[in-house]
Amino acid sequence: MSVIEILFEIAEGMAKQKYDGHLTVMRFTTHWKVMFGTPNLDIDGRQEVRQLKAYSSLAEALKELVCSEL
Repeated sequence: MSVIEILFEIAEGMAKQKYDGHLTVMRFTTHWKVMFGTPNLDIDGRQEVRQLKAYSSLAEALKELVCSEL
């Protein structure tokens, strides 16, 4: 099992326990963004997404997300 698979499995479990199963993973041209929950893109979600920290890799983004909840 790869590091990304392990981190995703942990993040998915946390999402199920604390966020009604919601986990958002976004890939942009130059970076990744992840968050627990789902941004409301019709109201203020675009601003919420802009404010998320950008990461150069999915593994880095998932690691920070998981660690932020511990």
